[in-house]
Amino acid sequence: MKALVFRHSLAREAAAALAGRVRRRAFVSRLGPVRLAELPEQPLPGPGWVRVRTLVSGLCGSDVKQIVLNGARDNPLTALVSFPHVLGHEAVGRREDTGERVVLNPWLSCAPRGIDPPCEACRAGRYPWCRSFRSGALPASIHLGNCAAAAGAHAERFAAHASQLLAVPEHVSDEAAVLADPVSVSLRSILLAPPASGQPALVYGSGTLALAAIALLRHLYPATRVWAVTRPGPRAALAERLGAHEVLPARPDDLVARVARLAGAAPLRPWSGRDWLQDGPAVVYDTIGSAETVETALRLLATGGTLVISGVEPPRRFEWTPLYFKELRVIGSNAFGAENVGGVVKHAFEHYFDFVAAGLDVTPVITHRFPLDHWREAVLTAKDSRRTGAVKVLLEPGGRREGRDR
Repeated sequence: MKALVFRHSLAREAAAALAGRVRRRAFVSRLGPVRLAELPEQPLPGPGWVRVRTLVSGLCGSDVKQIVLNGARDNPLTALVSFPHVLGHEAVGRREDTGERVVLNPWLSCAPRGIDPPCEACRAGRYPWCRSFRSGALPASIHLGNCAAAAGAHAERFAAHASQLLAVPEHVSDEAAVLADPVSVSLRSILLAPPASGQPALVYGSGTLALAAIALLRHLYPATRVWAVTRPGPRAALAERLGAHEVLPARPDDLVARVARLAGAAPLRPWSGRDWLQDGPAVVYDTIGSAETVETALRLLATGGTLVISGVEPPRRFEWTPLYFKELRVIGSNAFGAENVGGVVKHAFEHYFDFVAAGLDVTPVITHRFPLDHWREAVLTAKDSRRTGAVKVLLEPGGRREGRDR
């Protein structure tokens, strides 16, 4: 089968990183560690595993960051990855044993590893908290897409444990279903710190997670004013289309000034000239997680407010004095599992399918789709989103090339 494979090689990664400073295609050239390869079918890792024919897979920001080597070598999560691995963890496919259309819950927690009884986290449905990511029938790995023994979804076929596959309802299209993963990531962020009654919520970012958060906030909390920090142009228009009441500038000082006006707050000016506020939004959902966005969120949050971070960028120094002075809460948000929505506890994907049935439509975030053979163009389209306007890019094994389709 054809599959997009990442082979860890310090030499290749160094060559691609150096060449990539001059020519962006170097990351997806023969210099880089990624190849579209013809692989033999791997044996199923254990009982309860089935093969799935991929219908469509979503190119996640983490896929793109790995391919273009946007990360730090001291990242602690390197302890939970095995190589070589087939990339991809957002997917809709068809089970080869039953023909059922399914969506992938990628977590390689206790059940896929054959561990019984499962750990306390898995019993509670908090699969990202699993304590068995280095145990059982599989090598070190968090989810499909970074496991050497089980192919990820950027392939013609992948294997998954039956517990990882949720049936897609008839009323949900492949395009809507493949967004179950990123929408559920944003759902988790919102549930960790729901917007306060009568207070605005600010969503920082312009990618799939940010746009999904905007749509979810409008769907679940229709009385909440949603402020979106995003780039001007098509992404700002998408934010408005999905329900943002205000689209704010991304430049930090301009953003703080605009929030001050909207909140009726008096900016405080320190020696640095970088204003900060004591009265801003009560919650900020940061889908970028860079030093700049975290620092800016701390500057503009209301005293006693909450910052929820779901994005990840390489670490850098930032000024964090407002964290203690305003007694802010900072919460990390990692993926999804069984979630409580309105007193009903079930998998986040099942909640999402209910939302779709009730009218939620996040598919406008799908801007491009490519056949798997054109993975290089797909990755560069996603990487150069300022130039291409890409938000969510899809891959289809054997699909026809469509490029931008929305």
